[in-house]
Amino acid sequence: MPGRRLLAASLAALLLPRAARAAAAAAVRLGTVQYGTAQWVADVIRRHALDTAHGIALQTTMLANNDAGRVALMAGAADIVVADWMFVATQRAGGMKLCFAPFSAALGGIMVPAASAIATLADLRGKRLGVAGGPADKSWLLVQAAAQASAGLDLAHDAIVAFAAPPLLGAKLQQGELDAVLTFWPFAARLEAAGFREAIPVAACASLLDLPLPLSLVGYVFREEFAVANRSGIDGFLRAAADAERLLAHDDAEWAALRPLLDAPDDALFAALRRRFVAGIAPHTGAALQQDTAEKVLAVLLREGGVRATAGLTSLPDGIFWDWTDGGR
Repeated sequence: MPGRRLLAASLAALLLPRAARAAAAAAVRLGTVQYGTAQWVADVIRRHALDTAHGIALQTTMLANNDAGRVALMAGAADIVVADWMFVATQRAGGMKLCFAPFSAALGGIMVPAASAIATLADLRGKRLGVAGGPADKSWLLVQAAAQASAGLDLAHDAIVAFAAPPLLGAKLQQGELDAVLTFWPFAARLEAAGFREAIPVAACASLLDLPLPLSLVGYVFREEFAVANRSGIDGFLRAAADAERLLAHDDAEWAALRPLLDAPDDALFAALRRRFVAGIAPHTGAALQQDTAEKVLAVLLREGGVRATAGLTSLPDGIFWDWTDGGR
């Protein structure tokens, strides 16, 4: 476990004793949902006192769902929540200055039965395809664009499409009522553990469209006013989270400690969730590159779904992506 020893050594080298650092630490409130991946990161931060090491005191608030997180952020009941950058863009365009820092580049995919002949987007012609997230979901629009570009296929008309919540779609696939399901990565992991396979990753569709990878659609979202006034606090949190992710990338013991938070009763599901989370750890690429990637994604969304898919936006406002430095990446 060289990564863990190296991190421990670096923390031990900090000049101030832990008690003194804790006394001076700025409180940062993170909103999490039960079994959500931000909860996993927060647990690692707390167990290793990574917040104290970076000059903050992390507090967590359990939220009912992601929508509740957005409400908590807007109401000032949380300092940081997890959301996508499109939410930040629409809020900034409306005058609410929020900022985004990448958290996860994990994307879902099209899941099929293990024995299915479906292997490419072209194979979806005439098939019963379940789609999570609704007609304006970003993954669905990327898949549609890739199908058109690679196979001349208009999936919205050339496949039999049904929209529903991910758990229902997974059940319908298992019952044989659907041929394939486009779903988010945690639900893809559950299907994988149940013996299904990923025929077409959303990341492969993004690659077909020449979009830069990894594609970090989900991140930590916070108010710009709070971040500017508490620069050391927000950057301290982001560095603590990066340290936690480095541990999760390599350390079996960390995952063993996290297992009660994963809602993964069997080993196959536990392994699938771990693998997909680690594969989706978002690199810190700088605000300028993030903005460029987001503009390319926005162009695809507009082409495929129009302004309905972009909440009325035709361009991205400035200042969406928070610029910070992390010497560990």
